Amino acid sequence: MHWSETFYARQTDVPGIGTAAIHPSHRALAARVTAHLGGPRHLLELGSGGGQFAVCAAREGHTVTAVERVPLLVQHSRSLARKHAVQVRVHRADFYTVRLPAASHDAVCYWDGFGIGTDDDQRRLLRRIAAWLTPAGRAYIDVYTPWYWAHAAGNAPHLPGFARSYGFDPDGCRMLDTYTPTDGTEPFTQSLRCYSPADLRLLLTGTPLHLTELWPGGHYDAQAGVWTPEVPLEQAMSYTAVLAPE
Repeated sequence: MHWSETFYARQTDVPGIGTAAIHPSHRALAARVTAHLGGPRHLLELGSGGGQFAVCAAREGHTVTAVERVPLLVQHSRSLARKHAVQVRVHRADFYTVRLPAASHDAVCYWDGFGIGTDDDQRRLLRRIAAWLTPAGRAYIDVYTPWYWAHAAGNAPHLPGFARSYGFDPDGCRMLDTYTPTDGTEPFTQSLRCYSPADLRLLLTGTPLHLTELWPGGHYDAQAGVWTPEVPLEQAMSYTAVLAPE
């Protein structure tokens, strides 16, 4: 069984992850995407988690479709949309297999999860994203950086009920994020492929997408316990790749 089959369902047990309330960062990200697109559009979110961004995008005026496979997170997304009196169409599905109309979305967003599989898996997903985009559409994809994660090993934020540790697989260039429950149950680990912008451009070769912009993300200083939401690219733990159809 692939690690992702169980990780995201178990991660819902972690306080503040998945079923958390909407955070100001969700609103800010939705506003940034809206401004970049020039106004509300048809927007698709992949791996939408608890629906926090999707609801914020709907509040910005977008027509939103979300794809999420964890039942509890699907339920939370629908509840959150009702609470905020917006429409979000949530598919309980795997984004590698979900069937959506071609050229039906002006934006496809994938936050905090790209790199689940092999390079070939990522290319397969990128081709699917290209097929869902309109000719003038844009994809917004969070990508983890190898330089941050190579140095972050051994550190992680503290969470109630869990010991958490970051690691790095140098051969596979993958970040490792392990949660160990303090009740003695089995740990669970997320493993995501990291890509520098140069690596991402190579990954995009042969796909119908190309890189147009980079938005550097934030930096977490585990020793100081300080989160800085936006830093220069060379310090960032991730960046948002803005992709356009060829």
